[in-house]
Amino acid sequence: MIHSHLRHVGTAFIVVLTLAALSVSLIAAQDTVPPVPTLTPPTLVPYSEASIIDMLPSESGVVRIQREGKVRVGILFNEPFFGELGVRCCDVVGFDADLARAIAETWGVTLEGTQVTRQTGIDLVASGQIDLLIAAQPHLRGLDARVEFSQAYYPGAQSMMVRDGDGATILNHMVDRIVGVVVGTRGEAAVRDWISRVDYAVNIQPFYTLDAALAALNASEIDGVVSERIRLSRYIRQPIDGRLLDVPVSAEPYAIALRRQDVHLRNAINRTLQYLYETDRLNQIHKNIFDGQNYPDSLFTTWQNVGENAPTLDQFGGDVPIPATYVVPRLQNQRELRVAGLFSLPEDAPESQRRLDQVNRLLVNALAERWQVSVIDLDDNGQNPLDLIANGQADLALGVQADWNDTSRVDFTGYYLFHGRRLMVETNSTVRSFGDLRGKWIGVFSDEPDARAIVAAQAEAERAVIDDYFSILREQDAAYGMLVDNNYDAVLGDSLRLIAHVEAQPDLLELTTTADGAGVWYSRAYISMAVPRNDIDFRLLVEYTLQEIARDGSLAGFLTPVMMPDDVPQFETWPGSSDYLGFDLDRR
Repeated sequence: MIHSHLRHVGTAFIVVLTLAALSVSLIAAQDTVPPVPTLTPPTLVPYSEASIIDMLPSESGVVRIQREGKVRVGILFNEPFFGELGVRCCDVVGFDADLARAIAETWGVTLEGTQVTRQTGIDLVASGQIDLLIAAQPHLRGLDARVEFSQAYYPGAQSMMVRDGDGATILNHMVDRIVGVVVGTRGEAAVRDWISRVDYAVNIQPFYTLDAALAALNASEIDGVVSERIRLSRYIRQPIDGRLLDVPVSAEPYAIALRRQDVHLRNAINRTLQYLYETDRLNQIHKNIFDGQNYPDSLFTTWQNVGENAPTLDQFGGDVPIPATYVVPRLQNQRELRVAGLFSLPEDAPESQRRLDQVNRLLVNALAERWQVSVIDLDDNGQNPLDLIANGQADLALGVQADWNDTSRVDFTGYYLFHGRRLMVETNSTVRSFGDLRGKWIGVFSDEPDARAIVAAQAEAERAVIDDYFSILREQDAAYGMLVDNNYDAVLGDSLRLIAHVEAQPDLLELTTTADGAGVWYSRAYISMAVPRNDIDFRLLVEYTLQEIARDGSLAGFLTPVMMPDDVPQFETWPGSSDYLGFDLDRR
């Protein structure tokens, strides 16, 4: 229970009621920041390294938490499912409350829970009065200038609710129809942003409360209502109450807020979240709060070498490292982006390497075009791209996997593609899983040593005895060995190596899927970019631009050579302006 250190519990409901009348104007003030003007280089927003250094905390929050043996966490007391007062006095229940407990337990410290509101939470983090804000807080770009965020831990969203029986299934079906929003909320902002990005008209009807909007929907005065998905779902107790469209109006991933540029505390939080995910703790917490439903992990990723043991705070530093130079002012002044991870491939390079290199080059060119800079392709000479980032020779490295063993040298962005082990079979084959390979042969690539372990584990799980393995020496021979030589009945290999074969012979070969058409994956590797450590503004510039490239559909086009169309995911996107530090990132 969060009760021994709670502040102002006795006045919790009074505070909530008092602030309710001010919620519309205050929510708008907290969730929006005056947008950076759209400027044309070389006239750019002033950027001072000295001012950034002056704002840095003197030590990492990791040090204070260890010194005092407690972590101070801000939690909402009036957000059902995430944080609210329980039936017993001073007992706070919900997903966020339980997550805060799990983090404190993992670190071996006491949890000091502090009541926050939508209006006070970010201020308390920025001023250092609390260490973490775990309060169903969406990662909003407008807040990045004040605080830093962990990776997303919950897929919040602004969603569209329609009447039961309405024919709308996607957002495009709302053309020329009336959509209700509550004025001054993120739902209104999401609808206006959505309309600004499409070439059709939608009519907006404002309301002062969500109850009023839903009453208008039930009375057929409007055609849809947009608000937080979790909040709308509470109004749907039976099908006749309405339904939510599957695709949200705007994603609002919830993340943990902390003080800006505290890289050690951010790494401690992210590694702990990933550990809790890998050990099924996040799933158990979610089941307890959401009536047995599994944790929604479609956006959650883990990095290499998370480790089987719980992370401890003494694994992370206590200083606040300052980059030798910041990348953004150099981009603004020199108009050059130094890139590592692009290689001059030999003529006999496998098709999978050529395709991946093509994606990387398309992506970096898209970044450079939106930043209006030129690309300096560094001659890596066999060096590790991460070394070039760490020693200051490169600004950006492509085609890398986020690895906890490297976080003392570089930072990683979100991923832009994933690949992994999949099963390729003949289209007329009865083989759909390892259980169907009893007594049959399976092909594996000789340079994928983990493939046999995956086959053995899957075969054991399905109680299948696979006759034998066939070692495939060359990537280009995978299809021939199955279709012509009949050496094996299926191939387990990296999806990057199999896609070219399926594309070349779609009538003969396919990758296995579930009954509903979803790809079956036996492992996943997430490809990201690396940037200089603790250079937060450049990392945000890369993240925002990558999200804009994904949002306008460009990234899906880039990924065509390396991912099947149905496998391209919905990438994490943070709501907010597409103008950042003078860079116009939206190329509509």
